[in-house]
Amino acid sequence: MDKIEGQNLEEWIKENEAISQAQALEWLRQLVEILDVVHHSEFFHRDIKPANIILQPNGQLALIDFGTVRRMSDTYLTKVSASGGTNTRVGKYEITTVVSFYYTPLEQIHGKAVPQSDFYALGRTFVRLVTGISLVDLPTDRKTGNLLWRNKAKQIDKPFADFLDELMASVPGQRPTTTEVILQRLKILPQQNKIYRITRSKTFRASAVIGFMILTVFVTFKVLLPLRAKYLVSQGEKAEAANNFQTAKEFFDSAIKINPQAKYAISKFYFEKGLRSINSLELAKRYYELAIKYNNKNIESYNNLGIVCKQLQNDKCVIDSYEKAFQLTYNNWKGHYGLGTYYDEQMKYDLAEQQYQLAIKINNQAIIAINNLSRVKILQGDYDTAISLAQEGLQKTTNPRWQAALYKNLGWAKFEQKKYSEAEQYLEKSKKLDIQRTATHCLLAQVQGILGDFDNSWLSWEACLLTESREPEVFSWRAEIIEKIRQKAPNLIQD
Repeated sequence: MDKIEGQNLEEWIKENEAISQAQALEWLRQLVEILDVVHHSEFFHRDIKPANIILQPNGQLALIDFGTVRRMSDTYLTKVSASGGTNTRVGKYEITTVVSFYYTPLEQIHGKAVPQSDFYALGRTFVRLVTGISLVDLPTDRKTGNLLWRNKAKQIDKPFADFLDELMASVPGQRPTTTEVILQRLKILPQQNKIYRITRSKTFRASAVIGFMILTVFVTFKVLLPLRAKYLVSQGEKAEAANNFQTAKEFFDSAIKINPQAKYAISKFYFEKGLRSINSLELAKRYYELAIKYNNKNIESYNNLGIVCKQLQNDKCVIDSYEKAFQLTYNNWKGHYGLGTYYDEQMKYDLAEQQYQLAIKINNQAIIAINNLSRVKILQGDYDTAISLAQEGLQKTTNPRWQAALYKNLGWAKFEQKKYSEAEQYLEKSKKLDIQRTATHCLLAQVQGILGDFDNSWLSWEACLLTESREPEVFSWRAEIIEKIRQKAPNLIQD
């Protein structure tokens, strides 16, 4: 990796005064945009701190030291959530620990880091920058363990301070869920800060007294009622968190009567609850259905409900969810892809092909749909089309994970065409890019066996049998090799 010119922020803050609120907001935006790319690549950093952030000569920040990053695979998140993991505490499965004292959250110290662990470190990094004080020198609340820093950063308005404390919440479930949520909050924070300063000023208070009678009606309908509605929504959220579902419904219904626009905030609340319900599909289904109840125009709610229903094997729910999403807009490539995967798993390959083609027609950069269509073409025996699609996908992506999947399809198609040397080359490329891809090992085992490389073939079969997979062709290949072993077993016993 090329050296990044500049000075790390730990050195910089020692030589400079604490940063202003405007500077903090700008730097936080830059870092979250970097994290957005990292998290969407299915990794998280695990060691964010001032010493790992470079202020470049052009004024832009760069995040360094990616030696500690961790992939957010389904397997990893399952490990973290195992044995009782929830949205307010993590599970008991041990994961490799990376610790930078005062910046590392408790769950990461215990070996259970999650993507929201990066947000905790980010919040603490900015406390260091806005106070100019080393975290070791800041007092902490004896009951909560939270940093007591606000009186050392008088330039920071309460809304922004509240947000930094939210980033540093003691448990991951109380922090923002994703980088998108943080970026959305950062867009509205300047206005919230402005309102806060205005309402705290003496001029505003004097003007409010003078104009009170004139503004009473206006304030009642334009400010107080929306605030009342917002309060009711917050009470409903608390009731929902306490599993008081009927009480939550009553609060939400009251809020909507006062301010019909409150339904969008309620829908968003349930949508985010659905995203966090990775341990309970039934609970996720309920939350997405409630999100749709309060906003039946949100396509993503229907898409996600379709995914959850597919995992629950609720066929009617899957079809209904996607049909309603398509009624809102047919240009919903994620929906067509999701429905395609449903038909794919049902082995209804003609229907799956139709949906994948629609997804690609709407978004020709939908590599995931191109890859799946290539796989379907192999299963249908159309190897030339499968090869063409895989090559097209490789031209459009630099993501190693998708490159590995596409090279696997190329190797598979060449294997079916009995072009074994070419198949082996493509499968080795796939294996190098993603060693966890089970189908690659299964195919490579067969190719190596045909080419006479029996030692490596058995190693590949071992990986095929032991690594995780949900693909039906993998189960078929496993069954074939197990049957061959079974047939030879009597001879082995006699020997």
